[in-house]
Amino acid sequence: MNPQDIIAQIQAVLPDAQVNPEGEGCNFRIEVVSSAFAGKSMLQQHQMVNKILAPAITSGALHAVTLSTRAPQNP
Repeated sequence: MNPQDIIAQIQAVLPDAQVNPEGEGCNFRIEVVSSAFAGKSMLQQHQMVNKILAPAITSGALHAVTLSTRAPQNP
């Protein structure tokens, strides 16, 4: 899987998301910043992203994924 595919999959569900994947092959560290995370716990945020990436994880296209998620900071 390539970084552009990860960005496209996440932004298809979370259009305002800033997605920064780092890695290659099936191992990625992914940082996601989205207003959809406002008021949600870290666990809930990770569950949202894991649900989006579930088909890629199930197929083996993604194997090792480390997530960092947060809502954007208010200016």
